[in-house]
Amino acid sequence: MSHELRQPEDDDPVIMTAEQRSVWVYLAVVAITSTAYFAVVVPRALSQPIEDVSWITPMLWAIGVSIVGTIVGSIFGSIGGAIGLAIRGIEPKGQLEGDLRDKDIKKLGDRRSALVSGGAMFGVLVLAMIGADLFWIGNLVFLAGTVGAFVEGVTKILAYRRGF
Repeated sequence: MSHELRQPEDDDPVIMTAEQRSVWVYLAVVAITSTAYFAVVVPRALSQPIEDVSWITPMLWAIGVSIVGTIVGSIFGSIGGAIGLAIRGIEPKGQLEGDLRDKDIKKLGDRRSALVSGGAMFGVLVLAMIGADLFWIGNLVFLAGTVGAFVEGVTKILAYRRGF
């Protein structure tokens, strides 16, 4: 029985790159942290005056956990991917690295996310112009970031799965 690792065969399943794994992690983390944030803040907004709602600390936690969670999750995803390949007898070195396709998919996702976020910033500008409470301005920025992240992630996943 040989324990040498081999290069993938043509009929092996397509290997997910580290970048693609990171997109999945990013989507999951943003979904969890954004849902948690809104689960904390929305009931507060419904039960007390908006100017009394404590939203800054939960938002900072959501953003911080999103950043750390994505980094840690991506590291574990890469390690898990390498272990999975090794278990299947495939040499992990060079298989998980990004390529030109990853760069093109990243650009596509970034452009779509920027469109969504940029459009939402017009709403933020309007809220600032009419003197809306900071609660509304801050939460619209957070929501724009969340929606932009979903658009970016889904765009990338679809590009990986279906092509451009």
